[in-house]
Amino acid sequence: MTAVLLETRGLCKNFGALEVAREVGIRLEAGARHALIGPNGAGKTTLVNLLTGLLRPSRGRVLLRGEDVTHLTQAGRVKRGIARTFQINQLFRGLTVLENVYIAVAERMGVASSMIRPAGRRRDVIDQALRLLETLKLADDAGRRVAELPYGRQRLVEIAIALGLEPRVLLLDEPAAGVPGAESHIILDAIAALPDEIGVLIIEHDMDLVFRFAQQITVMVSGEIFAEGTPTEIAANRDVRAVYLGSAAADG
Repeated sequence: MTAVLLETRGLCKNFGALEVAREVGIRLEAGARHALIGPNGAGKTTLVNLLTGLLRPSRGRVLLRGEDVTHLTQAGRVKRGIARTFQINQLFRGLTVLENVYIAVAERMGVASSMIRPAGRRRDVIDQALRLLETLKLADDAGRRVAELPYGRQRLVEIAIALGLEPRVLLLDEPAAGVPGAESHIILDAIAALPDEIGVLIIEHDMDLVFRFAQQITVMVSGEIFAEGTPTEIAANRDVRAVYLGSAAADG
């Protein structure tokens, strides 16, 4: 029986009278490759913010491997195995690729306070960071400042940083945003190479990427779960096509 890594139960979020998440229940299992889609304003990023602790729910619970983490801080959830990327990258653009990943690894190992001056003293941290860069085919860029990289490779650096935290759950918020369509395969290849035990939830508007990546798809509309199923089931769902897939195809 596959272990459930991340689960929400009756998750709700209000901003005053505005309800942006309503009774959301979602499950992410070990090894899952799960996509979350929906029109703009559907509540997708709000849900990720609730999962990671950036927002606190008005009602409901977030469970990580059966443990209630609803009231844990972002840092507390990271320590328990939740990592994420953002729609707009949060990188240290003036630092090198290696330094960005080094910081994440050092934080996870509890040695961040001692690593800046000089970074080279922590050979163990450097070695782990370099292995991540090799995995994501970023080793040749290790010494380059992030600001010098094409945007698609910056997104890969974000994924390397998230993996440096050794997550059990990886949440990717529009990882292909701003990446030229011809280069989106770089993101997909990186995700495909992730360890099988990591559960991955991706928010993405690129339907080609979604249908190539996902084993399971959840559709959100107006803060609620509208439909769930395999890519084949979602593609054949007339209601989904009416509210989202048709307009997404038209936009694309």
